[in-house]
Amino acid sequence: MILWLTISAVALVLAWLLLLLSRQGTDQQVSRARDAAGVSCSALQAGAARMGLAGLMADTPSAQARSAAQAVLDLALRERPGMEGGFWREGPGVVAYAFPTYDGSGIKRDAPSAEMERIASTAQRARDSAGLVTDLRPGLREAVVFAACPAQADAPALVAWTLMRVPLISADVVNPLILAVSLLLGMVLVSGLWLGRMLRRWQRQSAQMEQQLLSAERLATLGRLSAGLAHEIRNPLGTMRMKAENALAAPAPLREARSQGALEAVLAQTARLEDLVSSLLALTQPFRVQPEPVDLQQLLDERLQAHAELAQARGVQLATAVSAGLARDLQDGHRPLLDPVQMARALDNLLLNALAHTAAGGRVELGADRGGTTVSHRNSPLQLWVADDGTGIAPELRDTLFEPFTTARPGGTGLGLALVREIVLAHGGRIALGKTTQGTRIEMEFPWPAS
Repeated sequence: MILWLTISAVALVLAWLLLLLSRQGTDQQVSRARDAAGVSCSALQAGAARMGLAGLMADTPSAQARSAAQAVLDLALRERPGMEGGFWREGPGVVAYAFPTYDGSGIKRDAPSAEMERIASTAQRARDSAGLVTDLRPGLREAVVFAACPAQADAPALVAWTLMRVPLISADVVNPLILAVSLLLGMVLVSGLWLGRMLRRWQRQSAQMEQQLLSAERLATLGRLSAGLAHEIRNPLGTMRMKAENALAAPAPLREARSQGALEAVLAQTARLEDLVSSLLALTQPFRVQPEPVDLQQLLDERLQAHAELAQARGVQLATAVSAGLARDLQDGHRPLLDPVQMARALDNLLLNALAHTAAGGRVELGADRGGTTVSHRNSPLQLWVADDGTGIAPELRDTLFEPFTTARPGGTGLGLALVREIVLAHGGRIALGKTTQGTRIEMEFPWPAS
């Protein structure tokens, strides 16, 4: 979008510059000067009619008549930069003159002597024709435009005249500039069209590459999943095969006892495989959570109570940590929308992982708070975490911690955290490995329902 806006802006600027250059041609400047001179002459004619300048027709015009004529000239020409003019009659010639927009120091009161012959000629033709007459004196650096018209109907011998000098830009300068700007504008437009075509092609190629990357990523994920699944299945099968072979190879007096042990091992490994299959099915099928208002404090207490016996056997302390702000919200009747069954499943997985990696004398904390990145507390998300002071997560497992078959726990399937992630995502939340100085901290964030 920025690129297209830039190209459009450049094209508009070039078009505006081309318009300005085209208006600087000799014909255009002279035409505008003719129009301005004619309008100014008509303004002098109207001013003379209002003021009554018949006194200028006397052999020696009075000071009052000259002042009136000067006032008419100043009023008519002061809004026309570069325009000068006056009144002319046969005999005395120029009887009044003014140049209100003169750039020099002081006030210019002397008529241009170099132009007097052309002024008299134009004025005579205007007097004879009783109408507006314009004339042009061309030049290399400037052109001079003349205009004259009868000042009053009752005094046709008195003629109003104007003069305007037009500085010219030579055609051999303007025309190449116009051509250059035109070519540049055309190049910008063609470049924009070409760029648009290339962008569309790049977008198609980018979409194809994205599809290829997604396909490659799916294949890579499928490869990792297949490798992990093969490893998880091979171990139980190997254990069952070894137990069965030992039972069959045992002497007759020991065969019955070993057969009993082999059957128990088969049942245990079968249960492990069933748990693996159940977890895989849970991951491959979309979660359909059924959120409802949940008593969060009760949910946390129940999950800790469910694992209290295991924690006591391992010599690990279990504790909850609910912030004061969240506790007040819960006491005021505010409840988060969660699926109690799926959340219990997620918290159980996290607590079992924490207990498995925490040594005797350690501590596992199940906490909750309102916070996150939002500013308003009313819309602040719910944060849940499970933290321990155990051995922590190995650096090589951090990037793939929530992917299937990522585990460092002996006997673990590596599907627990992947299942927790799916549950959290199904609630519209997020899960991440939190920062901690010791052990592991898994953080979950859920949207808080609008009140």
